[in-house]
Amino acid sequence: MIKKIKEKKKYILVVSIILLNCFYVLTAGRYAYNEIKNYFVRTNKFYFNCDKLSASGSTIEMTNWSGVGSYTVVFNMNNYSNSLLKSDENIEYDISYQCSNNVVCSIEDNKTNGTITTTTNSDSFTIVISVPSNVVLQDMDAVELYVETTSRSPYVKKLYGNFRLVVGHYGLSYEIEDSVNSPYLSIKNTNTLDYYVVKTAFGNYNVGAQIDMETYQALTASEKQNCASAIITLAFDPNVILLDMTSEFYQNAFNIQTTQINNHNYIRAFSFKIDAMSSNNIKFYKKNVSNNYSYPNGNATSIITVTYS
Repeated sequence: MIKKIKEKKKYILVVSIILLNCFYVLTAGRYAYNEIKNYFVRTNKFYFNCDKLSASGSTIEMTNWSGVGSYTVVFNMNNYSNSLLKSDENIEYDISYQCSNNVVCSIEDNKTNGTITTTTNSDSFTIVISVPSNVVLQDMDAVELYVETTSRSPYVKKLYGNFRLVVGHYGLSYEIEDSVNSPYLSIKNTNTLDYYVVKTAFGNYNVGAQIDMETYQALTASEKQNCASAIITLAFDPNVILLDMTSEFYQNAFNIQTTQINNHNYIRAFSFKIDAMSSNNIKFYKKNVSNNYSYPNGNATSIITVTYS
């Protein structure tokens, strides 16, 4: 009886070892297959990339979102490894996406597929996350967007990722969107304040008084000039990035500061007003397109110093 029990235990041990070895063989085989596949497509000059998606799955989380209106996410596709290594053929790909049930997502132009050509070496698509009018999101609530792109010509490769927006604290925030080889970056400023502050006294209003949005809208144009929901100041190094001076926000800028480089004046800081419950995008051209200045998802420090008043 004891002998049978020992033989049974030995049998179980042997089977366990065999199963464990099979698991490792399968795992190693799958890893080897993926590595061989990746090597094959690389050696055949096939590059299929996205600034927000990856072959292993990416996760991007944005905090301090207002949780109202809509949020736009641009996905930039490309077909290069660097400025010298680019795909020899056009890459056709399909797009699919899904968002959490507390928001509605849509893709601009109803785009379900795209082509990265050897001429432009890039393509893009835009997904808009919208909060329905009957939905009220609270602080720390989150919405999620899952996006997947799959190339179908000349080779099959899947890129996917999750984009998460977390409703944050009431106030002001910003983020910088950028990618390697992009000629410019974009800083998005978001204001979730729902009131205006009197900056210059007028009528019955003293400096520092708060005015709600409805009262503000009833003011005359000249009276509105005395108010601001917030004033944003951007400071930056023109040796690294240059302001797009066609921006409407620059046209309405004040407290403009300049510096001289090679006997030419360049803007290094400016201020502008931002309306209540609104956001804006300001473009800067990069001196070195190989750098990625994304913030906060990408860099620990921002290439642009942002202050509020």
